[in-house]
Amino acid sequence: MPTESHSESFFTNTNEVPSTKFSDLTVLPSHGFNLLVKAKRYGRWWLLKGLKEDYRDQTIYQTFLQKEYDILCQLQHPMVVSAFSYESVEGLGNCIVMEWIEGVTLKQWLQTAHSLRDRRHIADLLTEALAYVHSQQTEHRDLKPSNVMITNDGHHLKLIDFGLSDTKSYAILKEDAGTEGYMAPDGPSDIYSLGIILRELRLGLFSQSVIKRCLAPKTTRISHVADVRKALHRCWLWPRRATIIFLVAFLLFVLYTLGLSYSSKRLRPEIIAVQTELTDSLNRMQTTLTDSLTRIQTANQTVTDSLQHRIMGLEAEKQATEAQVRLINEKKKQIDRQLQAYGIDQMLDTVTCQRKITIPFLRIADELIQNTKEPELKEYIEERYRKRWIKRMNELPFD
Repeated sequence: MPTESHSESFFTNTNEVPSTKFSDLTVLPSHGFNLLVKAKRYGRWWLLKGLKEDYRDQTIYQTFLQKEYDILCQLQHPMVVSAFSYESVEGLGNCIVMEWIEGVTLKQWLQTAHSLRDRRHIADLLTEALAYVHSQQTEHRDLKPSNVMITNDGHHLKLIDFGLSDTKSYAILKEDAGTEGYMAPDGPSDIYSLGIILRELRLGLFSQSVIKRCLAPKTTRISHVADVRKALHRCWLWPRRATIIFLVAFLLFVLYTLGLSYSSKRLRPEIIAVQTELTDSLNRMQTTLTDSLTRIQTANQTVTDSLQHRIMGLEAEKQATEAQVRLINEKKKQIDRQLQAYGIDQMLDTVTCQRKITIPFLRIADELIQNTKEPELKEYIEERYRKRWIKRMNELPFD
């Protein structure tokens, strides 16, 4: 957005009848395909944004201009440049009729010295304006100091130049956009561009963590401008809060010191007695708290010892169980070796004619079961041998 010098004044002739046509047209410096013209109508100044003559008849650039107007006319905020109409102007072609802003760009504003308070004020206004734009599902996509206007009084801000902006409702002109140095390496991101501008505003040490999060990779970058604004406010409040706490603590210390000095000389006996009683009460409270803490520690130690004792008992039970299992397994192996000495399995497989041959086998099994105390071994003999022999016996004919 072009600027006017501070000394420039605007005068109107009270006898002049406002015209519906634009007059006093002044072409302003501009880059790219856009044409910027300052003009007067209805007794006030306007900014006309159109196309330079070489681009005026090309459909793609006309589409860019129309899209910018469509997006701008949906944005109604004191800190966003206002677009009033889209009309054909004689000698200029189709133009967006926008408000004229008296001021300088943020790029120019940063070239002069300003207090930290003023720089933080501008950062606050910028985040508020950008948060509104994002709330309307719109991305600026070319955020940089030259696209931010600061009014001449330094108290107001305007976002301008939405030529590369985009919304989710548009399905055309979706190419990557931005300006080198302000465009994120991982694609268009207003948050990243905002971080660069905040860094150039030199907002102080406490703001660096917020700026770092704005410039982080896309996966860890702050997602919403409103969160950036809140984080900045928190950072800016910490020094003030710390100062207040320090002053309050210092004041209390001074009052306490003066009180001690005065009480040692002038305090009445009644007040001294109250002070003594309060001190005794505090001492008794401290003793009670100490006793309670001791009881809690003792109870905690008792519970800990009980748990440790229980853990040791469980470990001993586990070891005894494992030893019992090993003993049972060893006895099973002894039974297997004892029965294998008779060649029982081989004989059982070769018995093919009479049941009476299996009877000695059953007797051996019955004797083993009777002579065995462990239930596990009895079950093992029953399943491993006796049932097999009974099954085999039932398969053989009678004598």
